[in-house]
Amino acid sequence: MSCSVSTFQAPLGRRQALAWTLWGSLALAAPMAQAAEPDAEQLLRAADQARGGGFTGLIWEVQAHNSGSQAEDQPDQRLRIKATAQASLAEVLEPQSSKGSRLLQVERNMWLSKPGLKKPVAISPRQRLTGQAAIGDIAATNYAQDYQARYLRQEDVGDEPCHVLELSANSRQTTYDRITYWISVRRGVAVQADFLSLSGKKLKSAQFEYGNSLSVGGKTLLFVSRMAIADALSDARTTLVYSRIRAQALASSEFDVGNLQ
Repeated sequence: MSCSVSTFQAPLGRRQALAWTLWGSLALAAPMAQAAEPDAEQLLRAADQARGGGFTGLIWEVQAHNSGSQAEDQPDQRLRIKATAQASLAEVLEPQSSKGSRLLQVERNMWLSKPGLKKPVAISPRQRLTGQAAIGDIAATNYAQDYQARYLRQEDVGDEPCHVLELSANSRQTTYDRITYWISVRRGVAVQADFLSLSGKKLKSAQFEYGNSLSVGGKTLLFVSRMAIADALSDARTTLVYSRIRAQALASSEFDVGNLQ
């Protein structure tokens, strides 16, 4: 009988030792896995560059076209954008009825000036520019400054692996309260976004393309060529097409609200 008990206890001891070894390995691996999670803020800053954020001086043009069942009375718009790291200025070139209107954004503040107004008027970046595009959509993108980023997961958009971030607005002076943002693992640019209300309701979505490039400091960077914004509840869609991108030094006086009129 004693021999039988001894034979049974030995394998049990080995199993216990193996279990403790495995538990110890998992405990050590957990902090390593956590440390390997991508830095959400760093991903966001890099993605901002491809949409005009963070440069000392940049100029481009954007054409806005509306489609869907309610787009007949909304003419195309063409704007010229000038941007620095903290400010951007958009001037309407077309249509003729809106030509000369200007939208100035300095950090989280924004003003509108247009022919006939005696002085600039403070506005919100959430106000509609045309169709599904808000005023803030055509300004330089500084999501790293305006939103708190949290890493969610990695998943594919089509056949492209992407990091998925949750962005929460730092203030009410942002274009959207919350954004789910897909950033390409390989290219480091945003490929998709869902724009949400504070409660999490999906309002609009956007898809991005990068057929433009920009040479800065000896490096060639991707730059957005198309942003398609779709309403969540209808067939309304606004497509922004970007062209004539160039880096250029810009005087700080161009972004002075006192010189806007």
